[in-house]
Amino acid sequence: MLFSLIFSLLLSCTKKESSVVVSRGYGEIDQVLKDSVSTVFNGKCYTIIHVDGRVVYERGFGGYDGNTRLLIASCSKWISAAVLMSLVDEGKIKLTDTIGKFLPVYTAYGKGNITIAQLFSHTSGFPGNSTQGYESNVLSTLSQCAEQVARNVDLAYQPGSTFYYGGLSMQIAGRICEVASGKSWKVLAAEKIFNPCGMTNTDYGMTANPQIAGGVRSTANDYIRFLDMLMNNGIAYTGKRVLSENAIALMEKGYTADAKVGYSPYPLALLNSRNFYGIGNWRDVTAENDNLVENTSPGLFGSHPWINRSKRLTGIIFTFVDKGFVKTTPTCLKIRALAR
Repeated sequence: MLFSLIFSLLLSCTKKESSVVVSRGYGEIDQVLKDSVSTVFNGKCYTIIHVDGRVVYERGFGGYDGNTRLLIASCSKWISAAVLMSLVDEGKIKLTDTIGKFLPVYTAYGKGNITIAQLFSHTSGFPGNSTQGYESNVLSTLSQCAEQVARNVDLAYQPGSTFYYGGLSMQIAGRICEVASGKSWKVLAAEKIFNPCGMTNTDYGMTANPQIAGGVRSTANDYIRFLDMLMNNGIAYTGKRVLSENAIALMEKGYTADAKVGYSPYPLALLNSRNFYGIGNWRDVTAENDNLVENTSPGLFGSHPWINRSKRLTGIIFTFVDKGFVKTTPTCLKIRALAR
């Protein structure tokens, strides 16, 4: 089923050549992409960079353009974090709330004291993914998934003690959002983020058990609108407020300073802060006193979005490559450095 979904998504990629914009000073980025597209991106990628919401660089290769629609894997985590924070804005949940407040079955199984912040910063104590595959079962529901995890998945660590990257804990947080709001996760995502941001080609697929941490299908044009909303302190290009400034500040705050690392797909040598993860996003470039320079949420298939708030810069390198995160990350980081 997964392979047929991926195949259908790839078939949906338009073959129309995208427009090319290379503003002054971005020629070196253009050359890096030209030199690496065949070896790093398997001949197909689309890159767009905005400054103050204005296109300063745009180019597609291999038929990809801004409306090419693909699975974006862990780029989903940033979007899902925004859905979560919309409920924080409404007072329906707090990051300090525990699982047991909304899902009593977790208290019954001795797992009720884990906070929502821990669920969304990979410090919950749960393994990254369950051996039973509850979080990726497309024939289940989010409610059933959360119930099965409570009953059948043991904690691997003391909550708060260890950073272990994965999707399981975010699935639990997604169910908490459903309970707190009385709406399904997919309805929440559409109402709170997709519609007000003008993300008309973005969704979590057809399943009633949407993968909160990695199941989004989107386009570069949609994702850059999401990034621009974050850059504009919660206001979409339409002028509609989507998130509060405080919600975004809480998303970008670090939550891992006191945790040891059990597993990180992001090479630790490239992270210059112990506070390297926020709510659904990596704080991967920081300055003195742990000040955030850039944050990101790259995906398994190689797509790589980022924000540099001080330079008013947003960007995404959009692609679909087998083992793409490992293959494309060095080039994406080089492009980000050039953009800075």
